[in-house]
Amino acid sequence: MLNLSHNGLFATGFPMSLTNCRSLESLDISHNLIQLRIPGSLLGKMKNLRQLVLAHNEFFGEIPPEMGGICGTLEELDLSSNQLTGGLPSNFVSCSSLFSLKLGNNQLSGSFLDTVVSSLTSLKYLSVPFNNITGPVPQSLTNCTRLQVLDLSSNTLTGNVPSEFCSRTLDSVLEKLLLPNNYLSGSVPSELGLCKKLRTIDLSFNNLNGSIPQEIWTLPEISDLVMWANQLRGEIPEGICIKGGNLRTLILNNNFITGTLPKSIVNCTNLFWLSLSSNQISGEIPSDIGNLVNLGILQLGNNSLSGEIPTGIGKCPSLMWLDLNSNKLTGPIPATVAAQSGLIVPQDVSGRHYAFVRTGGRPECRGAWWLVEFEGIRPDRLANFPMVHSCPSTTIYTGVIVYSFAGNGSMIYLDLSNNHLSGSIPENLGLMSFLEFLSLGHNNITGEIPFSFGGLKSVAVLNLSHNKLQGFIPRSLGGLWLLSDLDVSNNNLSGCIPSGGQLTTFPALTYENNSGLCGVPLPPCESGEGHHASSSSYRGKKQDMAVGMVMCVVAIGMVMYIMAV
Repeated sequence: MLNLSHNGLFATGFPMSLTNCRSLESLDISHNLIQLRIPGSLLGKMKNLRQLVLAHNEFFGEIPPEMGGICGTLEELDLSSNQLTGGLPSNFVSCSSLFSLKLGNNQLSGSFLDTVVSSLTSLKYLSVPFNNITGPVPQSLTNCTRLQVLDLSSNTLTGNVPSEFCSRTLDSVLEKLLLPNNYLSGSVPSELGLCKKLRTIDLSFNNLNGSIPQEIWTLPEISDLVMWANQLRGEIPEGICIKGGNLRTLILNNNFITGTLPKSIVNCTNLFWLSLSSNQISGEIPSDIGNLVNLGILQLGNNSLSGEIPTGIGKCPSLMWLDLNSNKLTGPIPATVAAQSGLIVPQDVSGRHYAFVRTGGRPECRGAWWLVEFEGIRPDRLANFPMVHSCPSTTIYTGVIVYSFAGNGSMIYLDLSNNHLSGSIPENLGLMSFLEFLSLGHNNITGEIPFSFGGLKSVAVLNLSHNKLQGFIPRSLGGLWLLSDLDVSNNNLSGCIPSGGQLTTFPALTYENNSGLCGVPLPPCESGEGHHASSSSYRGKKQDMAVGMVMCVVAIGMVMYIMAV
């Protein structure tokens, strides 16, 4: 075994001395900076190689046919994340022992999946995402009867979702079917329900229509069902998770799903991410939603949900992201919303790919920010998605989550905007010291802005606009040093805008349509006008809150690159 990975190696030539290593069984030079064509004549002489890993370099050109010389022993081949073109040479059909083939993130094209890969009957893991493969998914891949993982994400595949992998005559061992970000059409085949070992199905960002077959919902091992951004219709069946089940991820946002949230969904006790935003779902949120003790992300925004926010939502101890914007919810904001402790299990978030879309927060935008599952989606295609272009000045952040929070003590994202909520703001919302985004705008909320909001030490976005709030702006808000986006416009606020801190740095539109407000950046206050709380009373009321700092601003620990569209 020879492992030279992650060494920052920069080479334009390959060490010929490796030809002397005739007994070498494993060669790993991944994650370096090697820029050259793959030296097929050299590698083809290493007749005992079982594992060859050249991933995450800058190899270019075509895969040399001379590499077929190692097919007699080769079991694992990883050429992913390079700049390779062409396809897999035809003589690779003799790689009878190859069980893992990773070719993702290149510029490969052609029909090699049909002409070459389909002959590799020992193959268990096939990963060819982010390439330039066109046409339908080859039916001949069903010859790979041992295939457990099929990943053809982010290509230009057309036609229907293949159903041939699952049949009554084939004892399929397929566990993961990953076909997002293609141009597949038609309906989701019910035959997928015959693949009894399927754990993950990702068909997001295609052109699929029809309803999700009952056979999919009842798969015994299904853990991740991801089909967002299609034209799917129908309802979520009442029997979901009726026997418990393993479902951890259900992401169906941006479709045309109707009906109500089935009461049986509270039996999905392993559920971590539930996203049904931007559908046509009506009815009430189940009162027993608190049974979902592992729920970390709940996105139900932009539907037609009615009724009150159930108080039981405070029993979801892991909830870090709650988005109920743009519904028809009524009643008060339950104080239990502040009860979450952010007890996220690291493996639930670390290494997962997310996209975070900021739309600017205008009323017509239907939710200021979006969090979407991003595995296998090209950033350029996400940039053309309708939800992005519905609002001006949209920015997309994409990346991989790095676990940087442990038992934060509160959720980090709360959006209840564009509903019909009433009553006052619960005082204990100010105890959510790790909250980074809070939007309560466009409701019928009355009362005053809680003085306790001075405890929102991590908040970057605070939107209380278009309500019926009255009274003064608390001086405590001036101590929110991370606050970069504030909107308290269109209320009945009065008094002088507190000086110092961030509050006087925001533009006038932040405070517009509050007839009683004055002071920078609005016109100066007349003599006698002022703030109701003196500096001494402010010191007396200020709470001593223990707060910590998260490693991110709003983007839940993501390490990201930014693309503005």
